[in-house]
Amino acid sequence: MKMKDQLDKTQPDYFEESLLKCHTKFNTIIEEILSVTMDAHKIERSIFKHLLELGLLLLNLYFSKFNNGNYGETINTIEGEAVRGDKSDRKYFSIFGIITISRYLYHVQGKSLAILDIILNLPKRRYSYFLSELTCNLTVNRAYSQVVNFLKIFFYLKLSVSAAETIVEDTSCEYEEYYSQLKNYNELDEESMYTVVSFDGKGVPMIKKEAAKIISRLGKGEKRQKKKEALVGVKYNIAPNIRTAEEVAKNLIYPEEKKANHSEQDNNKNKAQNKRYIASIEKSKKQVMEEVHESLKNEDLTKKNALICVMDGALVLWKLFEEVFSAISNKIMILDIIHVVEYIWKIANVKYKEGSKEAKKYVYKKLKLILEGKVLEYIEELERELKNKKYSKTKRETISKVLTYLNNHIKYMKYDEYIASGYPIASGVVESACGHIVKDRMEISGARWGIKGGEKVLKLRSIEKSDDWEKYFDYFLRKAKEVKKALLISDDYYETLKLAA
Repeated sequence: MKMKDQLDKTQPDYFEESLLKCHTKFNTIIEEILSVTMDAHKIERSIFKHLLELGLLLLNLYFSKFNNGNYGETINTIEGEAVRGDKSDRKYFSIFGIITISRYLYHVQGKSLAILDIILNLPKRRYSYFLSELTCNLTVNRAYSQVVNFLKIFFYLKLSVSAAETIVEDTSCEYEEYYSQLKNYNELDEESMYTVVSFDGKGVPMIKKEAAKIISRLGKGEKRQKKKEALVGVKYNIAPNIRTAEEVAKNLIYPEEKKANHSEQDNNKNKAQNKRYIASIEKSKKQVMEEVHESLKNEDLTKKNALICVMDGALVLWKLFEEVFSAISNKIMILDIIHVVEYIWKIANVKYKEGSKEAKKYVYKKLKLILEGKVLEYIEELERELKNKKYSKTKRETISKVLTYLNNHIKYMKYDEYIASGYPIASGVVESACGHIVKDRMEISGARWGIKGGEKVLKLRSIEKSDDWEKYFDYFLRKAKEVKKALLISDDYYETLKLAA
């Protein structure tokens, strides 16, 4: 009773009205539970709906205690004394529904500000930050239409697809600044860890207007592209894994022969840690690499700890990598071994029946040779065969294609040195990222993207897959509040007004 008496003295009349509505709603819920008999799932749904309605009343109660943001006839601001004006209403779209918040505006130097918006960190638009986070969390894995439908079925909210798109756009706006200020000091499981970067591309289906821009002129027989490549970059740490050429070759060609006692601990021994993903359809390949390069600013890339880059055979990416990472002298560039295996299989299928034991044995033998550092020996062998043996035109073209590939990438194929140092030699981390960051969301049935809209979703997916979701939203909310405070109110005066509230 003492608390109620105190509220009577300090709160406006409509606060009591809001409080009464909360009590009444709560009693209604209790009465229904005690008076009805229905299927458990039906009463569960009914209770949940009632709780959402009660949540809306409680939220309204919370806002009503601030007396419409009335902090007196005048307040001090950075630009001088602000004078209280009339009340202004704004909508607040919460997870419980929409309420109207009425608050006083203060005017100074031709500017207007609602102090209550600053004190309570209300969003610039009507959508609450909590609703925004939930919407974004759903959107990174589902189509916008599915997100809107989910919110309608389970939260009885009428949110449009365009509203969900706006929320994603607003929420992703601090992406660059968040990562630029991130310290990136990682706690590693092992004292000695390698830093690895990798890049690969994945096509994103575009809306007609955007697809038309990809190729303005088509050659004879060429079809217009419907996808634009998003470049995916990843940076991670991994422990050294020293192995022999025979071990690697057997694992890749005869994986079924792994020892039966191969434990889960062995599988996790060389698991990538501290993964940071970057995926972009808007930025150039060079800009994505530069962003990954920036994320290395706190990495220990001394003579002892080289930067390792593992990629497939796209020469344009190798050229860009050498340009962007030129300041890092101690770097090791490695051609993905899985792509090498694919090219050896091409030769095996020229020589033997496709998929035969003989073909498999050939792939194992030549892969082992390459892993032992004898790439040049294999190249010379293929050149002799091409010169001395009679192959069909198609088979000769296949052998020539493999020779070109090996010659173009030989400087990235020092596998005997790589495996002796325990370096990773496969680009599975980034290839997997192309799937779970780009493909799994951007290529869902019927999806077509514009550059801007696709970029926003890729940013949020990169944040989520990098395990930075909670930290990013903490930063996003903190930054939003700092921006509001900095508009007109000093830190000291802000605290004074906060206490007055």
